[in-house]
Amino acid sequence: MTPHRLLVRAEDAGKRIDVFLAEHVDGLSRRRARTLIEGGAVWLDDQRLRVLSRRLRAGQEVVCHADTPPAVEPLAPERLLHEDQAMVVIDKPPGVPSHPTRARVRGTALDSTEEYLRRRAGAKVPLWPLHRLDAGTSGILLFAKTREAARGISQNFARRRVRKGYVAVVEGRLDPPEGEIRLPLAERSLETRPDPGGKEAITRYRVVRSSAERSLVEVEPLTGRMHQIRVHLAAVGHPVVGDARYGHAAPGSRLALHAAELELPHPSSGRAFLVRCPPPADFPGLL
Repeated sequence: MTPHRLLVRAEDAGKRIDVFLAEHVDGLSRRRARTLIEGGAVWLDDQRLRVLSRRLRAGQEVVCHADTPPAVEPLAPERLLHEDQAMVVIDKPPGVPSHPTRARVRGTALDSTEEYLRRRAGAKVPLWPLHRLDAGTSGILLFAKTREAARGISQNFARRRVRKGYVAVVEGRLDPPEGEIRLPLAERSLETRPDPGGKEAITRYRVVRSSAERSLVEVEPLTGRMHQIRVHLAAVGHPVVGDARYGHAAPGSRLALHAAELELPHPSSGRAFLVRCPPPADFPGLL
């Protein structure tokens, strides 16, 4: 169902969000509006909203998914890679968004992980998303279990003290077989493009082995731009296999990109923490 997109006008300024929704969405009661807000189905100016008492300002945009999908399936236990008091690390399946967006509210990796923890603990265990994998990318995804851990890990991401290692299968033979791609990138809507005026973006790569048509590559992004690995590899003539957006694959193909390693200072002890996750069995070619 298409979400409701509502612009807050001057006459609605100061109203609570639940009152506003009940007045402007046909058939929606205030009680149902509160349920939708608590379930994460309401967005305010591109931010997911869960505060029932939030009062609105003129000019703000409200997006409401009034018809939420059925209950979320919990994370499969074998996809839980690590858990402690500070964080949870999972192996995200391909085709699943990392966390909710305005386009898809439920059925994300965040939802399934929270549901797994809720069923095990018998109560809601909130998680804080810290980074994102593209929906088509599989592999390591990290969530914090406390605000303090989220703050510490976020600072390490900002200081580039988090190392992320990927494996990819790309079209053709990369030459040279090892190096760095330094190409500024600009994000526009849901796409990223090379742009001399864009933000700094650096991707390090190493070819593991090649065939006549494809190469298996280890990739390390030194910066964190949206779709960075996919755009950089496509820009040098070697798009990721299965990439319909930046390559030549048909829509629905399996994207051959997997987050295989994550290393960072542990938010509680400060000691080096490393987790590895091998690519899944359905990963395309050359493994």
